[in-house]
Amino acid sequence: MRVLVCDDEPDIRLLYRSAFAAAGADVAVAEDGDRALELAAAWHPDLVVLDLRMPRRSGDDALPGFAHACPGAAVVVVSAHLPVDQFSRMRDLGACECFDKLDFLNRIPALVERYARVA
Repeated sequence: MRVLVCDDEPDIRLLYRSAFAAAGADVAVAEDGDRALELAAAWHPDLVVLDLRMPRRSGDDALPGFAHACPGAAVVVVSAHLPVDQFSRMRDLGACECFDKLDFLNRIPALVERYARVA
């Protein structure tokens, strides 16, 4: 299973990369929405983990582009700044699921299991 992690915080990218790799996934990382879309088009991940607030191109700006860059990939939004009332907006833009950053790390093994079956 291939996972693309997109977050502007280097420590978060490293943490998620390590956790996904420990769960058996191949992982690539990107620091903003532009780079994530480039990698997605070239690498064809099964799962994209996308932060929303980033410099240059934000996650919500990039989100609709993943349908074209990597058709069939699941996109999961992870943010420390996403009000619950915005979850439906993210789903309308193409996200499969939305999570708060505070508890996301614990969800990684289950996500790999769930989306590896789909891939």
